[in-house]
Amino acid sequence: MTALKSDVNTKKTKNLVKDYPWFYSNIYEKIQEATEKFFQKDINLRFMGVSTDENIFVYGDEYFVNQIPVSKNSVVKVKISANLVSSILDVVLGGSDTPFKLNSLTDIEAMLMKSYTIFLYKHIEEPLIKTELNRKVLENSKDYNFTFFAQCNNKHSGKIIITIPDYMIPEIEHNINKEHFSISDFKNSRVKVKLNAGSAKIALNEIQTIETGDIILLDDSNVNRMSVVWDDKKINFNINPNPSLIVSVSNNGGKEMEETANAKPQNMWDSILVDIVAEFDNVKLTLGELKQISEGLVIDLGSVYENKVRLRVENQVVATGELVILNDRYGVRIDKVAKVKSNEVKKEQPAKQEAKAPVKENPKQAPKKGDENFDYSDFEIEDESI
Repeated sequence: MTALKSDVNTKKTKNLVKDYPWFYSNIYEKIQEATEKFFQKDINLRFMGVSTDENIFVYGDEYFVNQIPVSKNSVVKVKISANLVSSILDVVLGGSDTPFKLNSLTDIEAMLMKSYTIFLYKHIEEPLIKTELNRKVLENSKDYNFTFFAQCNNKHSGKIIITIPDYMIPEIEHNINKEHFSISDFKNSRVKVKLNAGSAKIALNEIQTIETGDIILLDDSNVNRMSVVWDDKKINFNINPNPSLIVSVSNNGGKEMEETANAKPQNMWDSILVDIVAEFDNVKLTLGELKQISEGLVIDLGSVYENKVRLRVENQVVATGELVILNDRYGVRIDKVAKVKSNEVKKEQPAKQEAKAPVKENPKQAPKKGDENFDYSDFEIEDESI
């Protein structure tokens, strides 16, 4: 994690996010402490936040409001919602048989609530700035609204909102060069990445004829190198090849592959070459391993070899298999061939479907192997000559 850079060690600022710890310790903790001391009852507060705008928590309630003067032109407002006033009075003075009305407080009840608001302010006033200011500064000032939810006897009771002018909030110093964490603190945390073993150029007619047991050789691969992709970043890295992946291919197998590769294309579409990529499913690497990769170190990814390998053309998975080593390159031994779903265009063009139906029924024109579930339109072909 890189720390912010600056020519100075500290910076004075007013920022709701950066200053939140200061608000929490100097406002919330002091208010909670004052409430416990004043009532000596089970009244708990929860700090909901601070806002420089009209607080949405204000709406929909009646409030007992006390404006506490702190200088000639400055006041701090303490608002206590009617529900909380009622709960506090019930806890402190006992319940009443008459319905509670905020505008019908007795002198004793009003004095109690006023004394409480002043007691709250006394607990938070020490760090606040109380100097006299000129009229221009006062006119351009804004308020900080601190909102608390209160519980009496573990039941939600209401809200307390304390409003302090911004010029009374001191500029808070932040050490912006201090680095709290480093990559080593999270080196064992795992993230999902794509791990590519290599790729090859393959003709569309070869994709149609892939079978279980076939080996697809990745021409663009190296047994000592793979690439990792995460957050749209691709990095090649060196690895120690796993000897257990080395296989020998029989002459018959090699001949069959060669014949398939050199088979004469039936039409212009069959000869189009597309990229087929071999990648692992849901590979998780630790941040420590990613750091090693970024530094160009050789790492051991033995556990990765137990993952399935997908063969992908564009966004279409055409087969899955296991990784093998052929001389100095990787290959994929196919264990499952995916069924390629026809493009939705067919559903939108019934006329073309009707035109193809007689062709399939003609016994003299048997479909090629793999044609039943294959559609060239599943792949995006970028070739300006076509």
